[in-house]
Amino acid sequence: MKHIWLDCDPGHDDAMALILACYHPDSRLIGMTTVAGNQSVDKTFRNAKAVLTAIGCGHVPVFKGQSSAILKAMPFCAEIHGESGLDGRDGKPLFPLLPDEEPEGFWLLNWKESLDKVWLETSEKIDLVAIGSLTNVALLLTLFPEVKSWIRITIMGGTMGIGNTGPVAEFNIENDPEAAHIVFESGVELTMVPLEVTHTALATAEVLVAIGDGSPFRRKIQEMLLFFRDTYRNVFGFDDPPLHDPLAVLFVLHPELFQCRKMRVDIERASELSRGQTVCDFYGRSSREANCNVALSVDVDRFWQSMLEAVDKADSAFREL
Repeated sequence: MKHIWLDCDPGHDDAMALILACYHPDSRLIGMTTVAGNQSVDKTFRNAKAVLTAIGCGHVPVFKGQSSAILKAMPFCAEIHGESGLDGRDGKPLFPLLPDEEPEGFWLLNWKESLDKVWLETSEKIDLVAIGSLTNVALLLTLFPEVKSWIRITIMGGTMGIGNTGPVAEFNIENDPEAAHIVFESGVELTMVPLEVTHTALATAEVLVAIGDGSPFRRKIQEMLLFFRDTYRNVFGFDDPPLHDPLAVLFVLHPELFQCRKMRVDIERASELSRGQTVCDFYGRSSREANCNVALSVDVDRFWQSMLEAVDKADSAFREL
């Protein structure tokens, strides 16, 4: 059993990652933090609460994290995720937004206390899966460096080549390169699942058929992926949308499904042309010590098998809000 903490910015593919983390048999989702990115942190927080509640996991604690990057405000991604962050094709939120009720206390202290509790109960490493900008994670590592010895970090982010928001930069890293630099320099056991891998996990017509539309929940998932398909076609020219974020969850649960390579990864923070680039030293030419396990490929069929099984279980627990 893997104890997973999800740091995210829901987000259509974030919602699918959440479903996988909740309903994979080897996963225990112990909590979530949200960050600005796909939409404002107020919206990503409420989206996370709404999805969790709808799929029967409303007991999972959620803390609202940072609203901006370390140095500046973040641009949001409404052109991909809509104004709510989880729009359907009619322009309305797929999940009704619940009241913006936060737990008492400072979110970062609440997060640290939650991690402490699990660590003391289990003495097992906690897998921190970061599928948004790395601002929250950087703050955790900076203010509470003692957690470094008992967490592992898996991120969906970065690219070895072509970017998606900059020419060579991926959205999650480009949104806060300073935070990414802190995480990559932290010495924590780190895995990066980059665009080259996530762009192979496509929600094709065959996947939509496999999901089906025989229940309200399945129709909602269909609508989620169809909205994602349309925005990816409009913005990037993809025929089918890639499902980025669940792959980071899958790596924690089934690392054997991935081919990976240890390498040095540095974050470009100065260049006007390539700010946010994950500079991957594939052949070790810099002679600098490797600091990241980088995924190179994934068994896509096995990914969809796990994802569809989680959708089946979530369907059984689903209730309309």
